[in-house]
Amino acid sequence: GWAHYVGQEKVRPLTGYTMLATASDWVRPARQMIQTAYWYLHADQFRYDQFGADALAAGEPGQLTGRTIADVLALSARLGWMPSYPTFDRNPLDLADEAGHRPIGEYVADQLKAGRLRFAGEDPDAPENFPRVLTVWRANLLGSSAKGDEYFLEHLLGTDSSLRAEQAPPGRRPSEVTWREKAPTGKLDLLLTLDFRMTSTTVFSDIVLPAATWYEKHDLSSTDMHPFVHSFNPAIDPPWQTRTDWQAFNAIASVFSRLAATHLGVRRDVVAAPLLHDTPAELATPHGRVADWRAGECEPVPGRTMPKLTIVERDYPAVAARMIALGPLAETMGATTKGVTYDLSGAVEYLQRKNGTVRGGPAAGRPSLARDVQACEMILALSGTTNGHLSTQGFRSLERRTGMALADLAAEHEGEQITFAQTQSAPVPVITSPEWSGTETGGRRYSPFTVNVERLKPWHTLTGRQHFFLDHDWMAELGEGLPVFRPPLHMDVLFGEPKVGERGELGVSVRYLTPHSKWSIHSEYQDNLFMLSLSRGGPTIWLSPQDAGKIGVRDNDWIEAVNRNGVVVARAVVSHRMPEGTVYMHHAQDRLIDVPRSETSGRRGGIHNSLTRLLIKPSHLIGGYAQLSFAFNYLGPTGNQRDEVTVIRRRGQEVTY
Repeated sequence: GWAHYVGQEKVRPLTGYTMLATASDWVRPARQMIQTAYWYLHADQFRYDQFGADALAAGEPGQLTGRTIADVLALSARLGWMPSYPTFDRNPLDLADEAGHRPIGEYVADQLKAGRLRFAGEDPDAPENFPRVLTVWRANLLGSSAKGDEYFLEHLLGTDSSLRAEQAPPGRRPSEVTWREKAPTGKLDLLLTLDFRMTSTTVFSDIVLPAATWYEKHDLSSTDMHPFVHSFNPAIDPPWQTRTDWQAFNAIASVFSRLAATHLGVRRDVVAAPLLHDTPAELATPHGRVADWRAGECEPVPGRTMPKLTIVERDYPAVAARMIALGPLAETMGATTKGVTYDLSGAVEYLQRKNGTVRGGPAAGRPSLARDVQACEMILALSGTTNGHLSTQGFRSLERRTGMALADLAAEHEGEQITFAQTQSAPVPVITSPEWSGTETGGRRYSPFTVNVERLKPWHTLTGRQHFFLDHDWMAELGEGLPVFRPPLHMDVLFGEPKVGERGELGVSVRYLTPHSKWSIHSEYQDNLFMLSLSRGGPTIWLSPQDAGKIGVRDNDWIEAVNRNGVVVARAVVSHRMPEGTVYMHHAQDRLIDVPRSETSGRRGGIHNSLTRLLIKPSHLIGGYAQLSFAFNYLGPTGNQRDEVTVIRRRGQEVTY
């Protein structure tokens, strides 16, 4: 397990963590997806866009003209810029069988050109392309992070929602993505959640598995900007029916593997990978000139003009056995990050001695990962930030490529190997490593890009410099070839919302922002009685005295906020710290605590993300162009949902639940 808190998105022992998380010690490449696009399509938010992808265009008509965001997503997927999952409208196991002995890239390219195979993202509402089973591990998707929460409830879960938006009329619908007249509801067959607390997501789930919390298991924590790695240790065993994350997923894997012996067996699988950063594939778009094979502008060539295709053997009955052992690809293929490949053979030998080896079965002789502590040892042993041998090795590799002296940055720690036991006794300072761009040599505190500035290591850009000009067709069309200021979106133009500052019979229109939560200890414990005493005991919206005065609201009054996306009921925090025309609803105020019924919808008032939805900026989908190339957790689209507009009014002060 890996402790996740705000800021944990970039973990220090990167290569070790990545290998554990993606199972790349057994099978490569891993399937990865950009969440923003995944939820945008599968929660059917694309059906409610009334504007085109060229709404932000500043130049001459180009490739975005006449396309919707869904069309642009489909284009990005078929060019291999961004991953798309499910990838094709056919089971990838069957696709591999159909290809037979033909090279998979050649077979799939022919099928796509002939129109016998499509990308699933070109028809996301087809039943065969639905997500069917969703496992949520210690995240609160439906009470915190789902931008456009009511769309999730309506289309993904098929439950009650307060969605009020109208779908796009003919003429404003996608032209390259299939539009099905009836929007599907309830796409999911199963929602499974592992959590240690009651959240909106657990309330909506079909099955909830009780999980151990922080001080009931072994775990690791660190961030890229945090100079230490430290452990979590159980003060008590997991109580009652709870299990640690490691135990829970191993139990699921065990049952899955037993069933797979008769249902699946060993199969060949087609995996489509995008044009990755720090690989030759990032040079797939010379001069930024975009060519679409579907339009006949080039041929579909896997790894150049479309995704890279790989046949992977899936030994499904061996999943459980492989999960608790370090696989052979660790030493035969090493670990690669930031374009540096590490030889892990020494670390694997160390883990064989430290963890012991597996006896018998598909993983016989491999280092054991049966216990969570052994998994932690593996993470620490396979990263230069916690293994000085690997850090120095990586810098020597970089020296040969750059001609610059770099190995001395880690030389003082070359013989050091941080163990889990060390992190248990005290937080341990991390080692300077090529996995990151800063240096902590000689006790210096981390600051990013110091290696690039002081040691002249090239930036990972087209020129190797701090690179601002982007000579790419789409960037030129958006007028962003150079950094420019883009003002907030005009939601009244895009979605017909009232203009900010307008006052009508229903209330006052304001900009609605959802900053990080104020009284909830990183969104985990807002239902703790002590926390509730600090936060008025339920959801609040902060607004200025001027806006409050316009609608007759006093501090602590009940108010309703309404827009096309949903409805929120909350108490007003009237504060001079808020500027006129803008309101805050701090994120992660869950649906469970003091949320009355809405006068507008008659249903329980929503969460902060009931008033938001996903908006995707086309330039975020560019790939195969130097620094604008997909890398897991580094480059991909983000949901631009911070510029919403809502109408706020004072409601009846007698509330019902």
